[in-house]
Parts: sequence; C-alpha cells; structure tokens
Amino acid sequence: MTTRKPVDLVFVHGLFSSPSTWQPFVDLIQGDAELASFVSVHTFRYESPPIRVRIDRRIAEVDDIADRLWTYYENELRDAASIVFVTHSQGGLVVQRLLARQVWRGRADKLSRIKNIVMFACPNSGAEFLLSVRRFAFFASRNPQERQLRPFDRVVLEAQETVVRAIVQAQGVSKTECFIPLASYGGVSDRIAPPIVTSMPFPANGVVDGDHFSIIKPTSRETSQYRIVRRALLAADEPEQPPASSSDTSSEWQVRASVTPPYGRRDTPLQGRATLMRSIESPNPPRRVHILAGLGGSGKSRLALEIAHRAEATGCRVWWVPVTRINSCMREVAVRLDAPEVEIERAWVGSASATDLVWRLLNSQEEPWLLVFDNADDPGHLAPYDGPVSDGSGWLREPTIAKGKVLVTSRDRNESTWGTWSAVHHVSPLQESDGAAVLLDRLRPEVSGRSFEEARKLSAVLGGLPLALRAAADYINDVNTKKIWGSDSAGIRDLATYRAEARRRLESTTNSDSGDLNESLGLEMEHVFGLSLELLTERGVTLAPRLLKLFACLNIAPIPYHVLLRQDVVAESPLFHGSSLKQRIAALGGLADLGLVEPHVLPDVNDEELAQVLSLHPLAHGVLRQDKEVKQRRLDYYGLNVQMLLAMTKGLDPDYPESWVMWNVLAPHAVSLVPATLLQGTWPQDRQVTASALELARLTARYLIVTGLLGPAQDLINSLISQCHVFGLDRDDREILALRHEEGRIALDRGEPMAAEEKLRQVIAGRTQILGEDHADTLASRHKFAKAILEQGRWAEAEPLLRSIVNAENSVRGPEHADTMVVRHSLARAILNLGRAAEAERMIREVLDIRRRIWSPTTPETLFVRRTLAKSLAEQGKDAEAEAEARDAIREAGDRWHAPAVMHLRYILAVALVHQGKEAAAISDLSQLLVDRIKALGPSHPETERTRVLLAQAKGIPPDQTDGSSRQPGAAARQAPMPRTTAEDSPVVLPTDRSGEDRRNV
Repeated sequence: MTTRKPVDLVFVHGLFSSPSTWQPFVDLIQGDAELASFVSVHTFRYESPPIRVRIDRRIAEVDDIADRLWTYYENELRDAASIVFVTHSQGGLVVQRLLARQVWRGRADKLSRIKNIVMFACPNSGAEFLLSVRRFAFFASRNPQERQLRPFDRVVLEAQETVVRAIVQAQGVSKTECFIPLASYGGVSDRIAPPIVTSMPFPANGVVDGDHFSIIKPTSRETSQYRIVRRALLAADEPEQPPASSSDTSSEWQVRASVTPPYGRRDTPLQGRATLMRSIESPNPPRRVHILAGLGGSGKSRLALEIAHRAEATGCRVWWVPVTRINSCMREVAVRLDAPEVEIERAWVGSASATDLVWRLLNSQEEPWLLVFDNADDPGHLAPYDGPVSDGSGWLREPTIAKGKVLVTSRDRNESTWGTWSAVHHVSPLQESDGAAVLLDRLRPEVSGRSFEEARKLSAVLGGLPLALRAAADYINDVNTKKIWGSDSAGIRDLATYRAEARRRLESTTNSDSGDLNESLGLEMEHVFGLSLELLTERGVTLAPRLLKLFACLNIAPIPYHVLLRQDVVAESPLFHGSSLKQRIAALGGLADLGLVEPHVLPDVNDEELAQVLSLHPLAHGVLRQDKEVKQRRLDYYGLNVQMLLAMTKGLDPDYPESWVMWNVLAPHAVSLVPATLLQGTWPQDRQVTASALELARLTARYLIVTGLLGPAQDLINSLISQCHVFGLDRDDREILALRHEEGRIALDRGEPMAAEEKLRQVIAGRTQILGEDHADTLASRHKFAKAILEQGRWAEAEPLLRSIVNAENSVRGPEHADTMVVRHSLARAILNLGRAAEAERMIREVLDIRRRIWSPTTPETLFVRRTLAKSLAEQGKDAEAEAEARDAIREAGDRWHAPAVMHLRYILAVALVHQGKEAAAISDLSQLLVDRIKALGPSHPETERTRVLLAQAKGIPPDQTDGSSRQPGAAARQAPMPRTTAEDSPVVLPTDRSGEDRRNV
C-alpha cells in the first residue's frame, strides 16, 4: 500500500456554533482505515455567542476570528506540511477573510501549505432567512458576526473579490497570489443559505443533500458530503495545478467592481440642462469640484452621465463610482491608474492610506480625467475618518492639476457641507416645455394624443420632476401595450387622461401634512406611485388601495393574506365595513396584476391556506406608511392589523409544536407591529387596541421563548415594559404584569432561576394585590416562582408551595385542567427528588390517566409525565416496568427521536436496561443517544455528560478512567450495582425542557 504524506484536516464551525457540530464527520473519518492512517483532525474553536452580557468583554468580529485562525495556522499547525480546511456557514467567511488579509499584507506565499478548501452552506451573498426577526433580536444590533451575514455585506464582498482573483484564479505562488483549490457546496433544502447563495462567486460549486444543519452531519461514508471531503484529503499531497493563463479575463471582471459609466441609461435625450452643462464644462472653471445637488428624482445622475459621456468623447478618462460601493470602486480606480498591486493591498488592508494612494495617482496623471461620485446623499461617505467632507482629505478632494475634475451628485445643497473649494449647482425641476420634451421623447409613437401642449400641461401638473415624468410616460406606454383596460373602460390611455387623474390626486392632498413624506422619492413620486392604486379604483377594485396600505404597515416578511383577510374583524373594521372575503381576495388579484404585490407559496407548509402568502416591495412599505390616509387613520390601519393577527392566534397555544408553523409565519409581523402601534407616533386612544396589542406581544413572546429565541422575546417585552407610560399604563397594571410574568419565564429558561425567582416574586405581589391570591394569573406566577425554587434544588422548600398551588388550582380551574395537571407534575417531581418514589409514582399515574383521557399521547407534556413515571419506577427497582413504560412512550412519539422529552425517555430506558444486566442493548442505545445529545446540546452540556458517564459505566469503565481503554462490557456494572438515581432532575436548568415540560397557558 502506498504510504501517503501526513495531512492535517481543520474544521471551522459557523455562527453561534461550536466544534462539536463536526462530530459526525470526525467519527466517520476516524473509522475510515485509509484516511485514519495519514489524516490528523483538528477542530478550530472560536467564541460566537448571541450576546455578551459582561461590559468588559466584546464579541469578536470576523476579522478578529480570521487573525486568530492565522495564529493557529502559524503556531498549532506550524509543523503541518499539507492542510485542508473544511468549513460550515460563517466558518467559510472566516477562512475567506484569512486568505484575503494575507494577500493584502503581501504574505500570500505563506498560504502554500493549504492544499484544499471545502465550504459547506457558506452564505457568500448573505443570509436572508428570518432577517427581520434577527434585526429585532436583542443581539442583532450588537453582534458584529451576525451583521456580516446580512445580504451583500461590503466587507464580505471585498474579501471574495480578492480570494477569486488572488487564490482561485492565481497562476502560481508569490507574495500577492497563491493558488488553492476552493469549492463551495449548498444544501438542496437549505433555506438559510440556499444553493444560489453558496455558489456565488466561486466557479467550483455544487449541491448536496441536507439543510443548513444536516449538510455537515453525514450519516455514512456513502453520502456526497463525506465523499467530497474524502476526495479533498486524498488529493492533498497531489494538489491541482493552477488554471492556465488566458487572455480572456471575463471571469475577473465578474467579481471586480466596475467604474465604467452606465451609458445604457442614456435612452432618451437630456432636456433642459444646457446652461448648467456649459458652466461645468467650461475649460477654465473657477472650481474643479462640482456638486450637482437637488431633490430626489430631479435628474442629477442623468445630468452627470451626459457630462461624463461628452467628456469621454473628447479623450478624457472617466470613472463612475457609486458611493454605495465606494471602497471596492476606488480600489478599481487605483488598478486602472496602474498602482502597484502590493501598494493597493497594503492600502486596503489598512497598512497605508487608500485615499492618499488614489489621489497621489490622480494628481500625477498627464491626460485629462473626470471622477464621478454618484448618489452621495450622505456626504460622510466621502469624508475623512475624523472630519467632515469639507476638510478635503477624504475620498473627495480638490484636484491639484488643471486637467482633473470631480463631479458629485447629492441631495445635500448646503454649500458649507462641501467647502469653499467646491461649486454647488442646484439641479431644479424642469421648465414646462423641457418636461414636455421628456414626455414626448419617452412615449411610444402609437400613443394617441401626443401633442406638445398636452405634454406641457402634464409636465406642469407633475412639477417638472424628471423621475415622475418618466414614470408617467412608462405608465401610459404600459396601459397601451398591455391593454390593462377592457373595451368598456374609460381609464388612463394618454397624456390628457393621465393629467386629469394626476391633478385630482394632487388636489386631494393639498391640506395634508407633508412633513413626513418619503424624502428619497419626493412628493411627486409618491403621487405617481399612487396612481396605480387609483387605476384599480377606477376599474371598480375599490378595496385595493386600502388593502395595500394595510399590508404596508406590516413587516417585509411574507404576509399570509388569506388567513388574515378571512378574519371577522376585517369586515367589522371601518376600512372594509361589510366587505366579503371574495371581494377582498379579488382586490388582491388586481394588485397582483399591476405588480404591486407578489403572491407566492411557502414551501414545506402543509396548511394550504397558510402557505398562500404575498410580499410587497420594500419601497411600497416605506412610501405607503407615510400616506396621508394612513397617518390620519393610524388607529384604523394599525389597529386592524393587530386585531387580525390576534384573531389568527385563536386556539393556537404557542407552547405546543402543533401550532408552530402558524406562529413562524405570524411572529415577524407581531414583533414589528406591536412597537409600531404602541410606541411610535401617537399612541392609540383606544383601550381595546392597546390591550389587544399587548396580548399579541405576550403570546408572541411565549412562542419565541419556547422555540429558543429568547433574545427577540426579551427585546420585545422589555421595550413595552420600560415604555409602558407612553401608551398610558403603569408597571403594576395587569397587562404589564402579564409581560413581566413572561420576563420571569425568560430568566427561568435562560438558566437564571435566582433572577427568575426575584422577578416572579414582584409579579406575584402585584397580581395578588390586583387580582387576588388565587386568581388564575396569580397562580400561574406562583407556579413559575415555585419552579424557580425547584430548579435550584430546593426540593423541600418547593413541595409545600406546589401543594398549595395544586389545592388552589383544583378550586379555580378544576382538577383536570391542563394547568392543574402541569402543577401536579411539578409537585410529583419534587417528591421524587425528595426520595419518596412510591408516592411520586401514585401521583404521576393519576396525572397520566387524566392526560390520556383528554389530551393527545404525543404532546410534549404527556411524554415528560411518562418520563417521570419511568424514573419513579426505576428508583424503586421496578426496572422491567420502567423499561416497558419508556419503550411504549417512545413508540407513541413516533419519529421524534430528537425531541427533548423523547431523549429523556431514551436515557431512562438505558438506565432500566443496565439495571437488568442488558448491557449490550443499553450500550447500543446510549451510543446513539450520546451522538444525538452532542448534536442538540453540545459535548459539555450536563445531560450530554450524564449520558457519557452512563455509557462508560455500561461498558465497565470506572468513572476515573477516561482514556477509552477497552474492557469487558458490563464488568464494572456487575462488580458494583449502579446507583438508582438518574440525575435527570439536576438543579441545572436545561434548555431542552423548553419544548413542553411545565408549560403554563398564562
């Protein structure tokens, strides 16, 4: 057999993850005889917490992690000759950043020990999944790692450009390039980083089975994932040759920023700007920096494009830089100015000044040039790091040579912003005749009524704003070519009818407050946009405008329109009084016909009605939320949205998995809608809307809690509690006490029982004073308070509290109510941990009999009750009965092997097997359970450690022997009986208990 050179495999995990996520890969590689003979496996660990509570510590940025990986590469891997990186999710961005930073520092040759890179589920262009929830999450605004996962992050894109150019397309190894084979693979069912995202921008890419998490959990050596990694390892000592050089550099231009002016936008002649152009094009202008400033939509970019085109025709070099991509575009300008590659890399990594480099090159040019900065609406993007743009030492400077000229387009017309060395030119709306020319140039020849006089009248109505004029002409063209109107319609078909409708629309808002109108589009554009809605109204689809405005007040997430619109509260609202569901759905059809809404179907949602969703363009949300009617009838629009979402939750207990599909669709809207309703603008002078919004917030928080999104839940609740005075309530009002109860529940689920105890103590005091000691809500808080004590291991203290709550629940809710059952279960757990197993068994059987009669046998709480029953049997030495109970419960659960309650049952089953001397069966079950708990909880979680210890005992390995040496299975178990306690009710609060155990309806 051929002896292979040693290869070091380094796994790099993703966001909020840990090295344990690679265990399936590690196990398969170590069991692969051929690979195990020459591959050494390493798992690179870095901190990736959702939040950092301690103020003296920060969350590392991706650059920090990349530099830490470089230190690992230089030290821990200093003796490794052949290295293969395999990454997951954010780990791929970390490795890309490592490569780019070494190239920028002129150390690319030091990367030559890396022989292959395989990336799984790398969000190369960003992860949009649950973006809205992530943005509202408590950690999102503070977590730099999460921010770089947002779509098209600038830092990520710049690193990718370097990696493609200097790594993937490298022709060899030098200080500035190093060829390394790199491949990126996406999961076929991954919604977080779908294949279209993972494939960009690397030519070597593919799709394998799995979602975002299972993609790196191969179940056998036959899976594509394992074969890919295996092939990379086998090829590591025979690396691929770099691609042959070619004169075709098209792939390079696909990833490099373009600074070529977008001349394709010169689709019609420029009108009305001759005087302004002469002042800028003068051969001896008093200034060399010109600012084209004006209202959004006034044609600033179009004017700059015309000047650029004419300059280039005279032999002038021209570069067009969109300010939104200023760093990558100015890097391209440096390349085109023939800056040495090493100097460029040093400047863009921060070792030298990039602005100084580019301007030194510009001012040394012998031929004339024009540099255009487009859409500099925030002048700060052109300013130096520590001063205003008027300092003239940032990206915007005054050329020192007469042949250089700079042009800037911006909305900022303040001359002091730009400095005395700049000339600010006001780009005003067009005169009536010039606007008429714009309309006639853009209208199709077949459009009737194309007279100059009609065009001039419409130009006057639209205020001469070029963007509005172009939109009007395009609208008229569309009406005539697509024939939206029927033969009996009398709608807009020419300049005159468009002008009539535009005038009516403009005149209808003469008394409106324009202070909050969307600045980036302007008043005129808002009304032009609204004409599409007026068109639908004229066709008889009178509900369409309000429907669009209603949905614009929701989140940008998919909107489950059919479920929302069928709620009775819609027809009861003043906005849609007396309308039918059929009429409302027909109105949505009209909106879809004009492209104002985009209907689509959610994948993997079995509920056909819920799967029907629609989306609005983000601009529609922004513009229509500022619509005059929406502002005047804020209570109607936002209040109806609150009532629809709350009605949608009827009968959907957020604590139970059966309702989670609905809650997953609903939650993003509730998270944004409730604060918008109660904390922004004028708070609703309607107690019912306020109460409904707070109830929606409470239910949404419960869903977020039970699904582990504690950050968004706390952020939502805390904002309402801390600002409750804004909407006329006090911390001790019952609605706010309900939110404070959930706040205590969050602390309990976060493993902070002492904090939960104090919070709930205060809630109990408030609820007792207002509602009474035995009110259902007070009892709910008393139970959570008792559970906080229970989870601290204070069993004896918890028992009398729980008994008193059970007695009260029997009277208030009844002995068979769901909440009474939950408290009785908690009481039984306390008694079991006090060593009274027989008494606990009797109590649990009574609870289980009731649950079997009333509730499904597969609900999480029922499974947890059966877990406690099996544990009580095992504690009494009734191992055969414990085994039978656990097996039957597991069978009832079906394929939910990874559910928290089922994993608890599997542990109890293994205990019963070991007690009966069935070590072989126990070892088999525990081995798989250990793998599952590592996946779900991590390798260091207490439950994972208990499973590992029990497995070692079943194998006959003494507790103090951890080197994994082989022994006769069961030897130690036979030599000394195993303790009866299962340690499953440790005072440690376990996150896996969130799915159902001790869940309360309030």
